[in-house]
Amino acid sequence: MTTTPETLEVLKNIIRKADVAMLVTINSDNRIVARPMQIQDEEFDGNIWFITRSDTEKYEEIKSNDHVNVVIAEKSYASISGTAEIVHDLEKKKQFWSKAYDALLDLDYTVPRVILIKVKAETAEYWETGSMLKTAYNFARKMMGKDEPSNPGDSTNETLEF
Repeated sequence: MTTTPETLEVLKNIIRKADVAMLVTINSDNRIVARPMQIQDEEFDGNIWFITRSDTEKYEEIKSNDHVNVVIAEKSYASISGTAEIVHDLEKKKQFWSKAYDALLDLDYTVPRVILIKVKAETAEYWETGSMLKTAYNFARKMMGKDEPSNPGDSTNETLEF
């Protein structure tokens, strides 16, 4: 598991292109629960941000067990494991707020029940399938019995640590 500037940039691009991710938590029955969440538009710096309400099951689940996973499944895929933190920063909520949240949450960002979830990445794995050329090249290498390229960022699958 080596995080290089190249592999980090690939992960950033996958996150940047995604609008929605599945936020995965563990409920009180120790069952895994996933739900779609809008990713907030902020450059990935090791953290992924979401807006929600505090009167939800995910809020209670995070308070009980802060270990979460964020899954992105679009043209490329990423699985980001880390810890979630409940944040009550009014300026950050204002920064992320859009008119759509007025209707979706049926609250204004100034209401204390509107909260932020900050997921601090610990590890991430991605599958870059959005690059057809890279995918075809690596598939051909595997068919010939060769490993994927050893240069960071050239592989379609990488694991990163933060």
